[in-house]
Amino acid sequence: MPRVRRASADDLDAVRQLLHDTWHATYDATMGVEAVNDITSRWHSVENLSRQLSDPEGCFLVAENRDGTIVGHAGAVRKAADLVSLARLYVLPQLQGGGTGTALLEAITDWAGPGTTIELEVETSNTPAIGFYRKHGFCDNGQQVQCGGDPAAGQAIVMKRRLS
Repeated sequence: MPRVRRASADDLDAVRQLLHDTWHATYDATMGVEAVNDITSRWHSVENLSRQLSDPEGCFLVAENRDGTIVGHAGAVRKAADLVSLARLYVLPQLQGGGTGTALLEAITDWAGPGTTIELEVETSNTPAIGFYRKHGFCDNGQQVQCGGDPAAGQAIVMKRRLS
């Protein structure tokens, strides 16, 4: 099982590469390669990731295997005392289904704390991710939004889970 830890600035290139690779594996068929290149170059630039890493209201995690290779990433930000937005949770495609995503999600829920609601957006075509979140207690409230507020991205559903 990979080790989950807080990320450092030294991890940002590896996180950017993980996000690039995972987005292409997940969305090339539905969004197209060029759209995925555009979105990942804007959303997952080292500069943007660096700002998120240094956000005092944020939690920026990586999962690494025994040799120190980063194989997963999760990022969240506290929007209010009882509300956390899970911005990202990605695992290398070849390792999905092996517990890394669950370990990252558990670390985020531990950070968020009891009584907090975690909300997230998931692209409507990403049925594996929707299934993952449902398995972990998230509910679709029927709300659809433009994924990430970006016209280049697809439609997303909003899912929520209240932590007890």
